[in-house]
Amino acid sequence: SINQSINQSSIIHKAANMKINANFKAFAAVQFDASKYIASPAYGVNRFMLDRIGNEKARATTIVQYQPNSKFPEHEHIGGEEFLVLEGTFKDQFGAFPKGTYVRNPIHSKHAPWVDDDGCTIMVKLLQMAETGEGTQPLHIDIEAGKTKDGMTTDSGTVLDMYHNDKTGEHVQMCWIAPNAYLAWDDRGLGGEELFVFDGSLEMKESYPKWGWLRFPAAKAMDDDRKILKAGKDGATVLRKMGHLTDDALSMEKIQITED
Repeated sequence: SINQSINQSSIIHKAANMKINANFKAFAAVQFDASKYIASPAYGVNRFMLDRIGNEKARATTIVQYQPNSKFPEHEHIGGEEFLVLEGTFKDQFGAFPKGTYVRNPIHSKHAPWVDDDGCTIMVKLLQMAETGEGTQPLHIDIEAGKTKDGMTTDSGTVLDMYHNDKTGEHVQMCWIAPNAYLAWDDRGLGGEELFVFDGSLEMKESYPKWGWLRFPAAKAMDDDRKILKAGKDGATVLRKMGHLTDDALSMEKIQITED
């Protein structure tokens, strides 16, 4: 249940918590393994968990696989929803969103999604948004079209800015990194940096191929391991989030998960 008392415009959700990579002050990384999908309580849905605080009502980052011809009732996003379509096509009343679509569904937005014969897999982040007056209109970005129209050339490849929030410091990009090129550092990463490999691979002390995930905590200086982070021999396409892991940013999230 949700405690309806409001604390600094946040809703406190008390839960017996599952915790996966839940220490935001520590580095975390996961290599995707399709054999470790876990069946969801929702029929036809499998989950591969990257980070999580909470059970079924959770602040979570997850790879979610929808079986073909899945359909879901209309629901409201009480803490926001952000995702990248990895395979297949995600559909709702706003349109059809194929592989390579970045989507933000703000707090209090609603939709009734479904999946057709091709199924769908997404990387989704739930209950991680602050209510900062952005309204409820979803954001949909075709990353390849965005790259062609608005991509910026950098020393390591191409970068597409997709979202920025001045109040929380959150900044979201897609990065196309040339083979064996280092991922250029951005000072906004001092507020935390999260990387998801859409295609190709990232190399550090270990290799993080397609659908691998890395999270660097907020810090006063760039982590030494981050200095050696680069794309693999085939390059990398990476979803990058920065600035969202400071204490201030985390405290602004609308839904705050706490222990019982």
